[in-house]
Amino acid sequence: MQRKQGAILTYINIFISTVVMIFYTPFVIKMLGQSEFGLYSLALSIMGYIAIFDFGLGNAIIVFTSKFLIKNQTNKQKILYSTVFSFYIFMSFLVVVFGVVFLNNIDIIFKNSFDAYEIKTLKNIILLLIFNMAFLLPCSIFSSILNAYEKFIFMKKMGILRSLLTPVIIAFVLFAGFKSTQIIISITILNILYTFFIILYYRKNIGIKIDIFNFKFKALKIILSYSVFVFIAAIVDQINWNFGQLIVGSALGAKEVGIFAISILFNGMFIMLSTAISSVFLPKISQMVSSGVSNDILTDEMIKIGRLQGYIIFCMLFGFILFGKKFIEIWAGKEYQDAYYLTVIIMIPLAIPLVQNLGISILQAKNKYAFRSLSALVGAILSIISSIYFVKIYGYYGVAFSICMSFLMVNGVIVNWYYKKIGLNIFKFWKNIFYNFFPQLVLFILFNLFFKFMDEKLFFISMIFFIILYTLISYFISMNEYEKSLIRSLVVKNKGNI
Repeated sequence: MQRKQGAILTYINIFISTVVMIFYTPFVIKMLGQSEFGLYSLALSIMGYIAIFDFGLGNAIIVFTSKFLIKNQTNKQKILYSTVFSFYIFMSFLVVVFGVVFLNNIDIIFKNSFDAYEIKTLKNIILLLIFNMAFLLPCSIFSSILNAYEKFIFMKKMGILRSLLTPVIIAFVLFAGFKSTQIIISITILNILYTFFIILYYRKNIGIKIDIFNFKFKALKIILSYSVFVFIAAIVDQINWNFGQLIVGSALGAKEVGIFAISILFNGMFIMLSTAISSVFLPKISQMVSSGVSNDILTDEMIKIGRLQGYIIFCMLFGFILFGKKFIEIWAGKEYQDAYYLTVIIMIPLAIPLVQNLGISILQAKNKYAFRSLSALVGAILSIISSIYFVKIYGYYGVAFSICMSFLMVNGVIVNWYYKKIGLNIFKFWKNIFYNFFPQLVLFILFNLFFKFMDEKLFFISMIFFIILYTLISYFISMNEYEKSLIRSLVVKNKGNI
């Protein structure tokens, strides 16, 4: 029940975030201006680097807690949480050290692309982010524990509340005449309040005491032997989604960062929409692997979740290719049109790992995540090298193509080969996905042919018409009885709530 409602609440949160993004981002661009919006986007990308300093321990907490709960090993949980919390405190110290080093080198990094005001503003923002990240890192352990206990309903409700409050608070800040620095201050305060309520809920419902004097170095070695590869994956994510903005900012300027950030924003929504289901399945997969289920059962689980995610992934992918260009022009302005091409270049290969996202949970639960992480790291490093080279020739398109080729090489070829090697029937998976979504592909091709002749005044009607047709084809042609029963149960439940 927690898992199902957690997934539903995740989609509610994503719906709210999407609506907020659609109406709120143009407002922020207008209030801040292109240059200041670029600085704000760069700040948010830097804030994402907290995932690196997590060192993959949040994921390790979920996996190890799931195993300890099965065996009722409460004492081991105490050691796990105390050890991880102590390590987080050490990592917070490193956040401050690296943050200060970066702060002192901002003038050198951005001297050719930012003016004096932009550099000064960025320095103020970085100072705030150092505090933000150093505070949030140790406190993130409580969110990980609650997810391990499958307290998805509370966690998702808190996420929804934060999604609603963030734009409201930022709107007040902007109407008061403040800029990006004050926005980051308001986000920091909101994060502190969010964390406070997470800790209160933990103390009331879990209550396992965390004691830094219960730190065990041996336990840390075992945890890190697992989490180091999740940590590598976090580095890869930061390179793919945030490092590109640093490259664009240092080579081109703040305005170009704003355009590139829009493409990252859309791809971020793409990821959120597609992983809402698989994100709540790691505890279950860990328990299945611990119970010794066969690879055939794990493959079937991967197909089941892949199909469910696929309905959303291909709707967004096909829909964005068809309508994204005009939408961005209406939504953000013609000066942001390049964001459409940047988004499509990255979004197409990104669909490959997103459809088979549950495979990552299977690798983590089997403790076979190392190869995927190292492969992705090599791909990300090659992406950095090619981005630095091609940004000078092709601008931000060079960065987008570098990310695209990295995704195709790693996720399209290498990782699928590895899934097959560890015993998953990856051919069966992709065969099922292809046949299931072939009707939607035909709809996309036909729409693409006829959409060119449609009146621009009918743009939004055409978009709604496509979604309706896609939904009907999915339900009556593609969905199996299990998938239809999920839709029917949601409809019946919503009717009951009216």
